[in-house]
Amino acid sequence: MRRILILMLLLMPLWAQAASFQVNPVRLTLSADRSTDVLRVINSSDTPTVVQLQIVAWSQEDGKDVYTPSRNLLATPPIFTIAPGNRQVVRVGMRTKPDAKQETCYRLFLTEVPPVPTPGFRGVQIALRVGIPVFVEPAMDTEPALKWSAKRLTATELQVSAVNIGNAHAQILKWILKAHDRTQPLAQVSSNYVLPGAQHAWTLKLASPLTVGAPLEITADTDRGTLHAQLVLGK
Repeated sequence: MRRILILMLLLMPLWAQAASFQVNPVRLTLSADRSTDVLRVINSSDTPTVVQLQIVAWSQEDGKDVYTPSRNLLATPPIFTIAPGNRQVVRVGMRTKPDAKQETCYRLFLTEVPPVPTPGFRGVQIALRVGIPVFVEPAMDTEPALKWSAKRLTATELQVSAVNIGNAHAQILKWILKAHDRTQPLAQVSSNYVLPGAQHAWTLKLASPLTVGAPLEITADTDRGTLHAQLVLGK
């Protein structure tokens, strides 16, 4: 019996502890006319949750997100405890004037501060971290402008790139690539931000070869509507 008990203890999984909170809305937009906004953080767990805030400037290099410390925005309270089932209002505001011509981009990270482990706890504590985009609009009108291109890497592999030459972000919810001589889409990709002045590239594997010079069509669903682009496969 003792051997069975020891074996059961050895086979028991290491449990992970994590609280749970929800954030609404999932994106903020500020401007000179609306210099502050609020988030609501709800504790959906059965234990108190401690949340810490951090604001960083958000840019993109080589298709990757880059975060740097910034004091251009203020989020308060910087750290707080939410009782089970309760909510906390977080106020986010501008500390500097908006850029004159281009949207500036930030992320507000809400990070759970793990509690002290209970006696006898065996496992890993998981700290939830949520990043909320915060966009600050300039005084002039903003509009993303995506310039698409495609090049062949191998006979059955190609790279599609989107460069945002506009002055505002583009959130690509989904895009579909089609060839004019094929009835079925070549690929379907989802969920990427392309910030102003940045680019993103996707590498796609095809089921069958595609020749250089083949005409292609992209249909992209974005947060500002559906976009269409005609392009030719390069090399």
